[in-house]
Amino acid sequence: MIEKIIGIIIIIMAIRVLITKNRVERVLYINVIDFGLSALITIYINTPFGFIVASAFFITSTISSNAIAYTFKRLKNELVYN
Repeated sequence: MIEKIIGIIIIIMAIRVLITKNRVERVLYINVIDFGLSALITIYINTPFGFIVASAFFITSTISSNAIAYTFKRLKNELVYN
């Protein structure tokens, strides 16, 4: 049951990624997809190795989303001359 709920959330977020025009919103939706995938990995691979794989996926997706957010903040403060 929980797998279906997580799957539905991932599908909804994937649709929103395709629909939205705003880059920042897109990154947030992709971040939700990453966290959902790490949860599904943990649920389906019910071994210690599955936990390690899901943890690595979760940590790398968190680091990448933080890096993207930091980059967006720096771009917001940049001056652009035309």
